[in-house]
Amino acid sequence: MISDAHRYYGCVLAAIAELPLQPISIKRISESLAGFYLLNKTLPIFVKYSRSRKGPWTFNFMLEHQQFQEDLYNIYGECLVIFVCGRDGIAAMKHKLFRNVLDNVFDKQEAVKIRRKHNEMYKIHGKDGSLKNKLSRNSLSELMLDFYSNVEIR
Repeated sequence: MISDAHRYYGCVLAAIAELPLQPISIKRISESLAGFYLLNKTLPIFVKYSRSRKGPWTFNFMLEHQQFQEDLYNIYGECLVIFVCGRDGIAAMKHKLFRNVLDNVFDKQEAVKIRRKHNEMYKIHGKDGSLKNKLSRNSLSELMLDFYSNVEIR
């Protein structure tokens, strides 16, 4: 049986693999924390998913996840946070933008809510704030292409 985690992580990894980036390597970077991957030895990503068919989609962030994410940002200079919103789509943001909705003061558990009206973009809200701008369903590919246009692929 295919687990929900593998199904949702797989849709993100497939979306990345379909981008015009050659070659691409993917490595899981935590044995104990799910959803953390390292792309091309240079870009950590943290994938969160919600099984809800319709929004709002809620994503919980445990203290350990936020600490590890912060550590990755400090090591690599970036850590993308990627949200799989059920079957609706994928939203992604850079670490610094993510810190606008959940700040650097980590609680035991914090949540991010994402909403999207028909034919609109994703609106992101967290315990510590909301994004001023909405995220498109193409935000993952836009971030990936932008990042790798500025970095030599190894």
